Amino acid sequence: MKQHGGGYIPGANTPHTRSIHLKGSLHFFDPETRFRFKKPHLYQLPTFKYDSTKTYRHRDAMDRVLTVSIDDRYLNPVDGRLEELHVQATDQLYDSQGKMTWRRTFIRNVAPLNVRIATWPIDFSVDPQSWKDWGIILLKFIPSSFALTFLSLGTDSMPRADGKYPPLLYKFHGYAKTARNQIENAPKRHPSKEISPASLITRRLLNPRYLCFLKSPEESKLQGVIPMLVTTWRTQHESDNILNYVFVAYSAEQFNHDSTEDMEALHQIAERAARDAQLPAYWIACSCMPDASELEEDVYRISDIMRGAKAMVIAVGAPSKTTYATTTKKLLQQWGERMWTFPEVLLSQSNEVRVYLRNGQLETPLVIPKGQFAGQVWADATVSRQLVDHYQGSLGLSRLELVTLALECLQSRKTTQYLPGDHSYVLMGLLRLRPKIDRTDTGFQAFARLSLMNDSDLLLERVICTLPKDLCHEWHEMGDVYGCSLWDIYPTCQVAGVGEDDTIIIDGAYGTSIQWDSFQQIWSTRNLSWRRWLSWKLLHFASTFVLLGFILIGVGAQENTPATSDYYYSGGSTGAGNPLIAIGVILLLMGFPAWLMAPRLLQIVLGGKFRNTQAVVFGLEGYINLATIERCIFGGNFNRLRWSTNGSPLSRHQKNSFGECVAVDPMDDIDVQNLVERAKTAGPGEQRIFTIVDTYSMEVTMFQAIRPPIALIICGSEGGMKRAIGCSYDWATGTLYRETVLRMPTTVLNRMDRVNKIKFGLKRPNLPAHPRVVN
Repeated sequence: MKQHGGGYIPGANTPHTRSIHLKGSLHFFDPETRFRFKKPHLYQLPTFKYDSTKTYRHRDAMDRVLTVSIDDRYLNPVDGRLEELHVQATDQLYDSQGKMTWRRTFIRNVAPLNVRIATWPIDFSVDPQSWKDWGIILLKFIPSSFALTFLSLGTDSMPRADGKYPPLLYKFHGYAKTARNQIENAPKRHPSKEISPASLITRRLLNPRYLCFLKSPEESKLQGVIPMLVTTWRTQHESDNILNYVFVAYSAEQFNHDSTEDMEALHQIAERAARDAQLPAYWIACSCMPDASELEEDVYRISDIMRGAKAMVIAVGAPSKTTYATTTKKLLQQWGERMWTFPEVLLSQSNEVRVYLRNGQLETPLVIPKGQFAGQVWADATVSRQLVDHYQGSLGLSRLELVTLALECLQSRKTTQYLPGDHSYVLMGLLRLRPKIDRTDTGFQAFARLSLMNDSDLLLERVICTLPKDLCHEWHEMGDVYGCSLWDIYPTCQVAGVGEDDTIIIDGAYGTSIQWDSFQQIWSTRNLSWRRWLSWKLLHFASTFVLLGFILIGVGAQENTPATSDYYYSGGSTGAGNPLIAIGVILLLMGFPAWLMAPRLLQIVLGGKFRNTQAVVFGLEGYINLATIERCIFGGNFNRLRWSTNGSPLSRHQKNSFGECVAVDPMDDIDVQNLVERAKTAGPGEQRIFTIVDTYSMEVTMFQAIRPPIALIICGSEGGMKRAIGCSYDWATGTLYRETVLRMPTTVLNRMDRVNKIKFGLKRPNLPAHPRVVN
């Protein structure tokens, strides 16, 4: 995350410190603006439309059913209805007719009218050295004071739900593909009477079923082998002794199963290794998995064979059809590139690995100490060495570290895919519990089921809280743009199941809806200081004093006027109205200055910092500065809002002269400016710039996302802050998809409610869209 340094002073002589004037309702005259009776009244239609013309059914949290064609929608936090998504955008974006699939509206000033009038005299860029600017302020104060005479102060709006964030009215109505608790799975036609966790676990092999037994094992010369069932061999030899054997590792890329020549060469190496180790048998994949009905299970249980072997050797060699010669080291490195070979070294019991070369000197194999194997063979030696040390017992990895490092190594290796979940099925050989193979699983579903079954320190719960550098990356690339490791994140939710379409079911998360269509007036309270109390009273009575003063002066003047008629004339003033005139002058002296100062007094009353506020998260597309946002919500720039110091990858901060962390406007960074400019022409599926305003923490955060997230769900903690996942809503499948991950203060949980079970996805599919045809 970038930080500013040097002598930069936030807000000094920058274009971001003064509010800009928005067009507001003048957009009514734009040719693309549409009108409707519901709020927001004025909006633009999407410029892009999804290709699909199919209608989809949606059932909301209140069990209302809606069937419509696909478009961008959100869940109304008031009644839970599924409604069309309107996103307020900056004037430049609204006027540009951008490429979007949601409806756009413009940013409105929703502050109370009296506050807007009060701040109007100073609501422009003032030069303290300019008498002209001071003259403009004084001239504006007169009509502003006159207007405020006829406006009541009003009261703050009532709090909503004790000042809490608007809820996320979501409910998951379906079944998980695989639930953490079996009773929540979809019922089967012939359900078993008893729920048994063991029925979901692959049975371990305590001994190999087949081995290749040496003929005349006491001889050192090659005599040939006989593959057979271990039980058959024990019966023939009437032996219950421990049967030790050699595990022979090789790559089908170097020894082709369809080549008799390759198979004979491979068995020759295997027999030589077994006789050198003085063991009576060896296990080799090409001959010890002959049962077609057991083949799939045998492949994924090879790890049990590895663990039980007395020794492990590696056979390498150029394929029979290869004409060029190569070295043992290169052949061994080629062997190490294959995914299925990786666990074989890790799980071997010996402290050294013997490598036999085809057509080489089989009597003198290459011997590599196991601790040095990673550096000699594997390209990812820095990571894989940690796993070797772990299985050797010299370095203890946590369950979380073991799974993440092993998955990283497996994903970096080559394989010929048999099932989409192959990487996870290889990984499960390193873990204690192994789910049964499901041929319908995707790679993510297989990994999620494996993670649920094993105690992997809430791995999935941590993964969903990360923000990859590129959201298009695959799920197994567990990097985090904030630079945190998975073990730095402490989940506050639970994954309750694995869903369809690479989704999971989350329970226990906190959440709130984001309001995109418009700002709104928020309830707030302030400390009642004597200065604010006196200003409040003066505002209440100033107009009354002025009006009464003029009335009393007028009545007093009338009393002092001599009476005249056709028959009578009073020769002088009686002075009876002088007391009334004196009282009127006193009232004018008390009320007129306060009347003229009404804008300033109202700023004192309604300005200052809040002691308590209604918690709401507003959203807008694009960038506008803090002063403009404050004017739209509060009526003026009272310096209440601040940029988040590290709430998103676009947040910027610096150390001030007192050693304090101070947030700065992200647009002060040229890189962010370029991102904002690029986002103005973004199309469907491309990154855009959005801004959210949190009225509880009074922080504003700018971030990148492909779509506007309609909700924030908090699923974990990290670095003293909460990880808030910004989610868009695919209402056709009832899935909330990750669009971004923000960091919010922990105190937001004081005002946030928990959400029902959520169907959650890490990467939302991009539906094809085409430009809308304008009739």
